[in-house]
Amino acid sequence: MTLHFWRPWIDPHSCGEGAQPERYALRDRGTPRYLAVTEGDQRIQRVSDPSDAWAFHTHERAVIAAREISQVYGQPVDVVKLN
Repeated sequence: MTLHFWRPWIDPHSCGEGAQPERYALRDRGTPRYLAVTEGDQRIQRVSDPSDAWAFHTHERAVIAAREISQVYGQPVDVVKLN
C-alpha cells in the first residue's frame, strides 16, 4: 500500500501557487545581498529587500539557478527560504 500525501503548495498542477507556497531567493556576499532580475534588460542586480528578490517556488529550481549564477560570478550564491 502506498500513501500519497497531497500538499497544495507543491502540487505540480498549480505551479506551487497553493495555500502555503514555499518561496526561495538567492543571496550572495555582496552588499546589498539578495539577487533580482531587472525589468527592462533582464540583468541580475543586487537588492536589499528580500521581497524584491528573484523568487523561486521550489528549492530544486533555486539550487539550479544558484549553481548557474555562481559559475558566472565565480563566487558562491546561497539559496535562502523566504517567509
